[in-house]
Amino acid sequence: MKALGLIPARGGSKGIKNKNIKNINGKPLIAYTIEQALNSNIDRVIVASDDENIIKVAKKYGAECPFIRPKKISKSKSHAFEIYKYTIDWLKKNENYTPDILCVMLCTTPFRKIKTINSSLKKLKTKKFDWVFSINEMEHHPYRAMVKKNEVVKSFFDIPNNKIWLNRQELPEMYRFNGGVFATFVENIVNHKEYNIDNLKFKKTRVGYEIMTKKEAIDIDDPIDLEFVKFLMKKNGSKS
Repeated sequence: MKALGLIPARGGSKGIKNKNIKNINGKPLIAYTIEQALNSNIDRVIVASDDENIIKVAKKYGAECPFIRPKKISKSKSHAFEIYKYTIDWLKKNENYTPDILCVMLCTTPFRKIKTINSSLKKLKTKKFDWVFSINEMEHHPYRAMVKKNEVVKSFFDIPNNKIWLNRQELPEMYRFNGGVFATFVENIVNHKEYNIDNLKFKKTRVGYEIMTKKEAIDIDDPIDLEFVKFLMKKNGSKS
């Protein structure tokens, strides 16, 4: 089965200017994900961007950039699924190329391991799952989530206080999706407008997982994350 690696990388980041090509320990941020993808079992690696500077950097590090991402799906509120569908449609119309698998990797997750990509693809190819996501244990347990209402905060969930205030090790394990790997069969992209994963309409969707460590799952979203990643890379004496 042919696996296409897709790295969405729009310009115009508000939290960190030029985030996707920010220099981190000697390389632009996006280069880490490109290199991981190229050294994995993925067959093609495409960066989808609306920014000429990102495209130039992506090509330098070996990724394909066959199209410029349309502005209408490159806004801060654009949904990621839109660029998945656009990529698959564009490749079919312009190259008569349709991969079997789409493997999405966000370039803001620089500590992703190649074995995580390969293991995700291997699991998907068993056809036991419709999707395989990389996940990690939640940094803060959702039982203690709060919502603001006027001048007070209230518990988000209707959970008795004896459960909310359990010791950390007594709380049930909870996980979240991260930006490491989103792998699925292309038919799930073509046939849907959004991830066909929920406990309402898509109860039968089978979602496999790859567990990442806390470090591997680090996502750069704001300047503090960026400084933390730089610190870790410098401390380890490594560029990855």
